[in-house]
Amino acid sequence: MKIKYISEAEYRNLWELPGSGLAWDCLFVLPFWLETVYRHLGAPGTPHHLVVQEGGQTVGAVPLVVEGDIARFLGQPSVCDYQDIVVCRGYSDKVVQGLLQHLADQGIRRLSLETLHPNAAVLMGLQAPATRRLFKSMELIEIDVTYETALPESWEDYLQQLNGKQRHEVRRKVRKLEAAGTLAFDLAYNNGRLPEARDTFLKLFHLNRQDKAEFMDQTMTAYFHDLTDSLADYDLLRLYTLEVNDQATAAVLCFDYQGVRYLYNSGYDERYQDLSVGVLCKLFSIREGIQMGCRRYDFLKGAEIYKKRIGGHEVPLYRCELTL
Repeated sequence: MKIKYISEAEYRNLWELPGSGLAWDCLFVLPFWLETVYRHLGAPGTPHHLVVQEGGQTVGAVPLVVEGDIARFLGQPSVCDYQDIVVCRGYSDKVVQGLLQHLADQGIRRLSLETLHPNAAVLMGLQAPATRRLFKSMELIEIDVTYETALPESWEDYLQQLNGKQRHEVRRKVRKLEAAGTLAFDLAYNNGRLPEARDTFLKLFHLNRQDKAEFMDQTMTAYFHDLTDSLADYDLLRLYTLEVNDQATAAVLCFDYQGVRYLYNSGYDERYQDLSVGVLCKLFSIREGIQMGCRRYDFLKGAEIYKKRIGGHEVPLYRCELTL
């Protein structure tokens, strides 16, 4: 296996040019995403984009940041819900082995990787017996959870996946909202309206929780502006608003990627809390996802109780600490 350093532009080309054979399964390591994170939020160390090659073919790509003798994923856990390596199918073992040997040869003594979904390619590669000989110790620490649910072919089938109490509550909330007046749930950035829709989302995001208002400072706002522009360019953005009597009451910021709808963030107006606009906006995004052919809904990091109440199933998330 051969390891090469490549530029940020070359990393982007691996994704944009067809025929590489690499499986870009993790949304949060796509080149435009990492470029946006680094541009606005920086990284603790120096970026290193590595590719792993076999017989002249690139079989893996690994975006890292190196600080002293520690290597981490390039990206910030606060905005990158998952991270991973990029590999050709069937090459997880070889890519991880080549990576670990290279890092050790370069004087890297620790590899700290977060946040890892249980099906991360790097975790699969670390399980191989030949890989285990390349590190002194490994600690896998559960650091958070996500919630996911499979999406069936219809909204009614989705409701049937819920237990009786959950199903009754969803239907009751929908009836109450429908009785409140004229409703509109729209893909809000159509027809050149992204700036307006984004401003509405950011306003709703700030409204009700002090921690959210503090999170969305000037730097993070600029990041969200840049990121949503790029997501819209690649037709991955799904930004919805829920209006009641022509008043924006809630919004959800979702992404559709490889048949999965990801719920990245949300906000609502607490003046409409008795109408459950926050949770219903999320439920309507599930319904729209089903209609658009998504096969899974990922609520992303966090153990908020509503996720379980509307059908989410808990999945652990990990940090992996390797001593080389």
